Amino acid sequence: MKTLIIFAHPKPASFNGAILQACLNKLQEKNHEIRIRDLYEMNFNPILKDDGFTVKSSTSIPATVRTEQEHLLWAQNLLFIFPTWWGGMPAILKGYFDRVFTNGFAFEFQAAGSKGLLMNRKAMIFQTTSHPKESLKPYQLISSIETIIDVGILQFCGIETLAHKFFYSVPYVDNQTRENMLKEVEDIVELL
Repeated sequence: MKTLIIFAHPKPASFNGAILQACLNKLQEKNHEIRIRDLYEMNFNPILKDDGFTVKSSTSIPATVRTEQEHLLWAQNLLFIFPTWWGGMPAILKGYFDRVFTNGFAFEFQAAGSKGLLMNRKAMIFQTTSHPKESLKPYQLISSIETIIDVGILQFCGIETLAHKFFYSVPYVDNQTRENMLKEVEDIVELL
């Protein structure tokens, strides 16, 4: 199995970094081929300058974007690890989707609607937040985030989301709770 991990947290020593390590441990145990795209370490430029959504991709795609697209084509599984900032994903990850998941590569518009072009790929999302679940649920923020990412991006591009796991109150829970969270990460990754 070929698994691509997209990591979007500026601090490798964060709890997001611990999630990354738990994923790596389980994937290595399962003999996956693994590639990691650490967007902050790569200094990935999230700023979209050309319209890759309404305009079909052409040969003028920047080399850095083409490289990321080659990684996506290589992968059977995609793991996304990131924190929740301002009710959504970090700008660097949103920019990754904007710039890399282009029309003609990840999807195409047809007379009957859009068609995802990244089919036969599975995704898992591990998302942290400092908020308790009880403070997000009444406003439907959790379901909104899931809909935007799982449906509006991944499903739109033909990718099946196997799991979208939120970890709540991360800065405020004790070490045992964090260890339990990391065990849950391993249990979820076991499904690949």
